[in-house]
Amino acid sequence: MPNFAIPPLPTIVSSVIAFDANDPKHGPADLEKLVLPDKAISADLLRVSNSAFYGRSGKVKILREALAVLGIKATKNLVIYLSTRTMTSTYKSATFKKYLVRYPIFAALTAQAIVQTTAHKAQADEAFLAALLHSIGMNVLSLDKQGHFSDMLDACEKNKWDLLKLEKQAYGVTHLELGLQAVEHWGLPAIYAKLIHVTPSSDIQALESVLEKSTFVAAVVASLLVEIPVSESSQKNAQDVFVALGGQGDLVSHYASQEALVRLNNHPFAILSGL
Repeated sequence: MPNFAIPPLPTIVSSVIAFDANDPKHGPADLEKLVLPDKAISADLLRVSNSAFYGRSGKVKILREALAVLGIKATKNLVIYLSTRTMTSTYKSATFKKYLVRYPIFAALTAQAIVQTTAHKAQADEAFLAALLHSIGMNVLSLDKQGHFSDMLDACEKNKWDLLKLEKQAYGVTHLELGLQAVEHWGLPAIYAKLIHVTPSSDIQALESVLEKSTFVAAVVASLLVEIPVSESSQKNAQDVFVALGGQGDLVSHYASQEALVRLNNHPFAILSGL
């Protein structure tokens, strides 16, 4: 397999991922110590906590107050999300904006929202992170191949070509394989290796955990929202998995509608991405 450079995971991300929000010994003050040295991320956390979304416009002045507003789990997700924004090609095409910026955050927010409405709501924040990182191999590939990969994505959309097959032919590796390399290189929990394989065309019988199922559903919804082609069979499968998770109603009309798109675009996490 060709050697692609896997960018190092920022120290702050490694520390935050390892931070167990469910450990009663870990509190906001402990998380603050990890985040405070990164001034850019600290500033963004203050910005988000002061957004209208949290109803604290202009009232949050220090990082500890921001962490109290956001909560430990949401802060973890936001720190990791802010760090992944830097792992994007310097080639600023509209296609990369769709696949590397809009798709991941829409998938993450959708997965979180869906799981919050089910009996699995305790895993909603984990669902956010799972969906956010499941396509990270595309970011890795884009850093090396830039414009060529962007053109390949465009051509696959236009001609309904198999992206993974073309990647293998052109680069000797697929973005899924690079995603697995990244998971191993960064020492992420084993569940992320499984999530890398989740795509809108996944075999739903192979989806085992709540995180795999919510990521699959969110992948289909996010693709529809950013106008990445999705087959009718994938949409039907997503509806079935959505119901199996405990979701109610029609998945597409609720989570992939124009109203849903407006809600997502107005979310402070999405605003930070520069959508």
